[in-house]
Amino acid sequence: MRYLHSDPDILGGEVVIRGTRVPIDTLLWRLKDGYSLDRIQEMYNWVDRETLQGAINEVLDAAIGALPKPSR
Repeated sequence: MRYLHSDPDILGGEVVIRGTRVPIDTLLWRLKDGYSLDRIQEMYNWVDRETLQGAINEVLDAAIGALPKPSR
């Protein structure tokens, strides 16, 4: 994983954006609540947009990869 990281010594092992203490679930909840990526970046201005987008893409890739494959 390039953008996501989990370490028992950082927030009890929650998955965070690498190099930060920003939990990915917090970022995802904000998106679900209708926050734009621009607004989220204003909130976490020390995290660049590329990193925020990369973290979101990693979560989506993992979620899509976990979906059951259709039977044929």
